[in-house]
Amino acid sequence: MNKANFKIPFIISVFLILSIFSNIAFNLEAFRFLVPVIIVAVGIGVIGVYLFGKDMKLHKNLHFISYVMTVGFAFVPVIGVYMEGGTRSYGFPSQWFFYQDISGYVSFNLIGFIVNYFIFYFILRLLSKWVVSFSQNGKWNEA
Repeated sequence: MNKANFKIPFIISVFLILSIFSNIAFNLEAFRFLVPVIIVAVGIGVIGVYLFGKDMKLHKNLHFISYVMTVGFAFVPVIGVYMEGGTRSYGFPSQWFFYQDISGYVSFNLIGFIVNYFIFYFILRLLSKWVVSFSQNGKWNEA
């Protein structure tokens, strides 16, 4: 089974899921809403890592960690939740998930999600290169 055959259908199916998800009214506080969303989000991330990742070791796979951080920071109340009028915006540093209290509609901003993903990816990449350079220079091995 060749992973390359599944990449394009995976991307199309993710866009279809997001477009269907964005056009339905939901009750965001309901537990029956959050659990399936978390399961689907983690499932999409794991499948994406399998299809697009070169190495399946978690500490080497910055793509999956960036994805988890993008989704995770969006729902941290102090950092990623913004309320303005009847609309709640989720996401850090840019908002990518919107919920309208009155109508219950949910919308998804793909560009904001991608921007957040790449910000976290580049930060993690710089940190990993920094840690590797310190460990190779022996500054941490002297103690």
